[in-house]
Order: sequence, then structure tokens, then C-alpha cells
Amino acid sequence: MVVQSLPLPPLSTIPSSTYPPSAYPSPSCFESSSLIYPALLIPARRTNEIQTTLKELVFKEAKRKRVYALEEGLDYTVKEVNGGYDPEKERKLVLARLGPADTFTEEDEVKVAQNDKVFQDPIIKSMIASSSQEEMSAEGTSPNGKPEIRPSYICLPASPYSLLSVDQVLRRIMPCHNDDSGEASNNNGNPLIEEIPSSFEVAGHVAHVNLREESLPYKYLIGKAILEKNNPKIRVVVNKIGNIENEFRTFPMEILAGDGLDIGLVEEMCAAQKVSDPNKIQIRVGPEHQSLMQVEVKEHGCRFKLDFAKVYWNSRLSGEHEYLVKQIVTSAHEELMATKKRHCIVADVMGGVGPFAVPLTSANASHYHKTPILCHANDLNPVSYHYLEANAKLNRCFSDRLVKHNLDGRAFIHK
Repeated sequence: MVVQSLPLPPLSTIPSSTYPPSAYPSPSCFESSSLIYPALLIPARRTNEIQTTLKELVFKEAKRKRVYALEEGLDYTVKEVNGGYDPEKERKLVLARLGPADTFTEEDEVKVAQNDKVFQDPIIKSMIASSSQEEMSAEGTSPNGKPEIRPSYICLPASPYSLLSVDQVLRRIMPCHNDDSGEASNNNGNPLIEEIPSSFEVAGHVAHVNLREESLPYKYLIGKAILEKNNPKIRVVVNKIGNIENEFRTFPMEILAGDGLDIGLVEEMCAAQKVSDPNKIQIRVGPEHQSLMQVEVKEHGCRFKLDFAKVYWNSRLSGEHEYLVKQIVTSAHEELMATKKRHCIVADVMGGVGPFAVPLTSANASHYHKTPILCHANDLNPVSYHYLEANAKLNRCFSDRLVKHNLDGRAFIHK
């Protein structure tokens, strides 16, 4: 089965095999249909209990309900009501869809919802099986004389575009591959995508993605989705277009959306008959984007200024930075207590812009007086060294606690 994408012209009809920014669907396209979700019919009195048990499997969307009344005709009949059945004693709990999101006809989508992978979850299977096996017992039967927990489905209107996440938007734009399917293309003939590229790193106002080859034809649509869903925090979306090949651990990037993107030029390149490789349609980050790439980020109480294009920075390492700083402070405290030394010396060989050295030596840190640390921080990259100095001043790292070096790592160690 295939997740249906919004109608885009087949890539085979695009001269450059890359969708231009203008191909991004309008918000109304995302709101034009209803979606069918798997659901469980449950006793009303057990609603909170079952929601808690299935907290990882229930439907979750901002400002959307997950519990509804039963539907006449789908969940019960008038004849059953006349026979004593009371639909008010039960509720319909909407579940997350673990199978394909959309299919091509309503009938197909109903079957998909009824056979969604969520019903194969051990907890749900156990609930349904127990209710079926105990249908005639007092414990397993609802007040209406039916199994307490039964599978069903529900048709919900599509969320307004403003409430959709980046992942939800991209799943509607890009043809998503389902691991259980042997199909290789969707209804417009485009190859299916193995992995929706909805995750990205944020550094200040810059969003950074690392797109796989399969996603490159959609790169400007991906960039626009990230930009629109994170406005106004994000001003520009960039994509890594090469490996870390130099001694400064930086890499080339292209602009996908936002400030710095020449949309007119991109549209022209995408319309060019002679360009068929998405890698050749690029607005590379260059000297003209220097001010755009200067960002400020915050980590464990410190502020860091940096040029995202010229220094190495990975916001996903924030947790690792914090963990190691705490470990170093703890070890330093133990050493100082044991040796009665005036301070503990730390050497940061490849210190970058200071993610370790700055929080270790900042006068704003809670351990500053209790656990004095003298840090020698080094980086070969002169731009990193420049920002290390700037961040030291920004966070009150004084020269008697933070000594900065701009040397090769080996030279620094032997110094």
C-alpha cells in the first residue's frame, strides 16, 4: 500500500527533475479531504484507564479530540437501540495510524483503517481478544451485551494546514514508501521515498537538513515546509551538500528556503531543459551570506555566537555537552577536595567556539566559586578561535580561568 501524496506533476514532466518552490501546494490542498483512522469501541466508564494504558498508541494532534460518541449505522443500528442497546454507555477512542496514511478510494481507506498495524500491537490485541473470549461473562461484556473492547474506525476532517507538523505536510507532498509493500511508485509515477526527511537541526535562526539522494527532487518543497512551520523563529533552511573534508570540520551548504534564496533564479534553473541533476541546481552558501549565517544559540545557561557556515556546531550534541560538563565539574570537585589544590586544570584540544570551555569557566556558573576550573581551550580554525574569544566575553569567562589557543592539536598538546 502507498501513502497518497498531494497532486504534483510527475517528475518525468519536470525539465530539471526538481520541483521548483512554486510547486508547493496551497494550504487549501491540505484541508480538502477527510481521513479515516482506526479506533476502539470502549466502555465509557473505562475511558481514562484505557487512554492511559494506550498512551503511546492513541491519536495525537494539537487541538484535536481523541474520544467521540458512537456513530449510528457504523457502530450500532436503530434496531439494536430499540432492543435495549444504549450507545451512550460506550465511547470511540481514536488510535494512531501505523499503516499507510491515505489510499485512493474511500473503500480502500476503510479497509486500511480496519487492518491498520496498530491493531497488531500486543496490548491492543490482548484487549480485543480478552473481550471476545469473555463475551458471555460479566467481566468481559459491556452493559450493552457486547464485548467491552471492539475494533472500529472513524472519519475525521483533515487538520487545518496551520496545525499540521512538518512531518504531516511532507507525508502529503512526498510519496511515502511502506515497508510492507512491494510497489515502487505512486499514482503519478514518482519513486517512493523510503524515509520522510522531517527532522532537522536548529542553530539560532538557521534550520539545517542533510537530505538523502532520493529526497533531492523535493528539496525546495521540503525547505518551504520547514520554513513555514517554524516561522518566525527560522529565517533560512540549508542543506549539507558535501562531506566534512577540511581540517576545520566545516562543509558546503545550499539554501533551500528563506532569506538568501533567489527564488527567480531557482525557478529558471528548474525550468531549464539541460539540467536534470538536482545536485546541479543550487544556491550555495557563500561570502554574500555571511551576515545571514551568523547566529546565536543558548546551551546550559550560556550564549554562543558563531558563523554556522564557517565553524563546526551541532545542536544535537547539546545533551552530550551538558552531560560532559557536569561530569567534568563533578570530577574536578572530587579532585580539589582530595588534593586541596587551588583549581583543577582542563585541556580542550578541539574546543570549537566553546561548548565545553565556556560553561566550565563562566563566572555565571553555579560551580564557579565552589569548584574553580582553569581551562586551556584550543582550536585550529581561526574563525572558531575568534568566536571562542567573543563567547568568553559574552559569558564572563575571565583570563585567569579560560586561556585560549589557536594551534594545531598536536602543537597544543606538546606546548
